[in-house]
Amino acid sequence: MKKMLLLTASLFAFICADEFMEDGSTTIGGYGELHFDMEANDGDGKLDFHRWILYVKHQFNSEWSLMSEIEIEHNMVYSDGDGGYLAMEQAHLDYYNGTWGFKGGVLLVPAGITNEYHEPPTFMSVERPEYSKYVIPTTWFDNGFAFYGKVGGVDWNYTMVGDLDGDAVADGIRSARGKGVYTTAADWTKTLQLSWAGMEGLKVGGSITMNDAPKDDGTSVGVNLTEFNVTYNKDNIYARLENGKIDYDNNDSAESTSGYYLDLGYNVAELVGCEGKDLFVWTRTSAYNKDDIGDDTEISLFGVTFKPAYNLAIKFETGDKDGSDIMRMGLGYMF
Repeated sequence: MKKMLLLTASLFAFICADEFMEDGSTTIGGYGELHFDMEANDGDGKLDFHRWILYVKHQFNSEWSLMSEIEIEHNMVYSDGDGGYLAMEQAHLDYYNGTWGFKGGVLLVPAGITNEYHEPPTFMSVERPEYSKYVIPTTWFDNGFAFYGKVGGVDWNYTMVGDLDGDAVADGIRSARGKGVYTTAADWTKTLQLSWAGMEGLKVGGSITMNDAPKDDGTSVGVNLTEFNVTYNKDNIYARLENGKIDYDNNDSAESTSGYYLDLGYNVAELVGCEGKDLFVWTRTSAYNKDDIGDDTEISLFGVTFKPAYNLAIKFETGDKDGSDIMRMGLGYMF
């Protein structure tokens, strides 16, 4: 109750009798991606329009806006729930005065890179990194509140969303996401994120996320996720590293989860006569362990990502996952 009163007081503290614009502005955007996994279905291949997303933003005035995002996965959602997926992944009011801001609604948890920025042209591979599936876990969203701003050259974000499901943590943090359905706030899932981009082409960031995830028996599972990331993209060189670890308390199935991925690439467009376009040749080394017991799941990829126009991406990758071949193609866009 005290936390809720504090949030309410903070919200009303900055609402003032400012003039509103008579007419706001509304913009529409979205993204989507088609994947062809040539090694799936015993080598027969699988073609999947994995995601289609539409988002709508309305700017009420210079400080207040609304952001919303609806996602459909795998073409359709059947009435019996078999296949497909429909979700409201973002829907929040946003106040920003040029120095600091506030959000309230359905929010993305600001952990890692891909959880917030997961549009297909923003990452090299056909699929999102598997690390981002089992360690972060992308896409992680829930109902809640956030405060953000900038101090010096450091951007900061403090977000509070609903609890994880303590009973489901035994199957991994991905299974424990509430997604805003019957969300509880017994402890709140709290994330503090810091990032710095004070050098051209370089961005360094990290976050810590904490929650005592409630269980049906009245106990809880402590979840503490820490991650560090760095991206460099300048002079045709691309590099990205992300490393994360989850420590659990009172979790019978695992004491921790950990993983990383490292991307290294070079834009060869000018070398092959594709001036004005991007043509990245890249490699990825990655490993993760969902319960830090036994061997890691190890993945190595080699890929080519061609961007014939702004925010379009055509991708090809091949590699190995624990001895199994990987070969995929993909098309992705955002607007």
